[in-house]
Amino acid sequence: MCPLWTAIFRIGDNPENLPRAATRASLLAIETPTRPAAYAAPGFSLVVNVLLLLPRLLGAALRVQAERLFVTRERRLKKLTSPAWLAEKLGIEARLVKSASIEEVHTGTASRSRLWVRYAEEQGEPVGPSSLFIKSSPPDFGSSLFGVLFGLGGNEVDFYRRVRPDLTVRSPKVFYSEGNSNHYVILLEDLTDKGCDFRTLASSCSLDEARKVITTLGTLHAGFWESPRFSTDLAWVRRLESDRDFRLLDLVRQLSVPIACQKYSASIPGKIVDLIPHLMKNYRKLEAAWAQGPRTLLHGDAHLGNMYVQEGEVGLLDWQVFNYGQGMRDISYLLVNSLDEKIRLDHQEKLVRHYLAVLADHGVSLAFDVAWRQYRMQSVYAWIAGAVTAPSNFQPESVVSAGLARASNAVLDLDALGLIRKL
Repeated sequence: MCPLWTAIFRIGDNPENLPRAATRASLLAIETPTRPAAYAAPGFSLVVNVLLLLPRLLGAALRVQAERLFVTRERRLKKLTSPAWLAEKLGIEARLVKSASIEEVHTGTASRSRLWVRYAEEQGEPVGPSSLFIKSSPPDFGSSLFGVLFGLGGNEVDFYRRVRPDLTVRSPKVFYSEGNSNHYVILLEDLTDKGCDFRTLASSCSLDEARKVITTLGTLHAGFWESPRFSTDLAWVRRLESDRDFRLLDLVRQLSVPIACQKYSASIPGKIVDLIPHLMKNYRKLEAAWAQGPRTLLHGDAHLGNMYVQEGEVGLLDWQVFNYGQGMRDISYLLVNSLDEKIRLDHQEKLVRHYLAVLADHGVSLAFDVAWRQYRMQSVYAWIAGAVTAPSNFQPESVVSAGLARASNAVLDLDALGLIRKL
């Protein structure tokens, strides 16, 4: 998500009867742009968004700066190295923990560190894990501000505290999760020495791996499918009806999509660029279509970089943007962004049917025609996500260009544009 925030500050950077099993011929029919793709957001609308959002932006900036001045990161993490505190979280006697130290690992939309733990010498098996994984507020101002504006850290804290205990799919065990998006700390099991295979956003995905990921996503979705809990103890989970970020996201799209269309014009066909004004004008209608039931708990950012494989099963990481919506959002995002284009074209119908079979195994029924229409419509989200993050330089240009090309081709060969024109 961090690239969205970066995009805000880089303005100066330069039909229903469609055959479901696409073929190579569908790729040949996709237009290769012969002119630079160009799109400019309406100036008046952009200015209105900026003016209306200014108090929120300034308020968030002041909160972030105050936190940086008065509540340092070292102070927030200090208690994690307390033997007594750590022993309580691990559920062992205080005398068994001798010391703990923190090692920095990586920063992005969150700060990631490793907590090394030394125990008193005991006979037999180790009394606890030799290391734990810490996820906390990012140290830099820009990433912190972005996280506060979109509530990323607080959303993940709530996930680990209030949703993680009910998961039936693999995800890191949590020992501590407290705070809000201004400042937070999450203490998780360290998977690096658990025989896990980690991937990145740019990793390739085989057909067999895609089936395994879909099995995990289908199991996740089935466990919360149309659950009455979303009206009771999970009523707080993000969804369209409670969305307060539409204007902010609208501003991000207005700033970033024109840059993406100019910078990566060779990857974005003119047919898509020509429809962007209609898309932006009717974006709220598109979101309403995406929010039509049935709905369930979504991971929200289902690419390979947020997954791992352990003992042949796929686990899920990074729950900052989990939400309540159509299950096909996660499936479409995965197939469009992580599959080689030929594999997607040759096997996407079978993979959608595999998803439906996983749901059926857990007692959930979803008609193929409904799922396929949702899959087509959700492909537009995959394209928008790529276009919005493209100007950030978060990924190498070759990766961004390839991703936009894949998403553009998916939107075209699935005729998602035909659905958009009906909005």
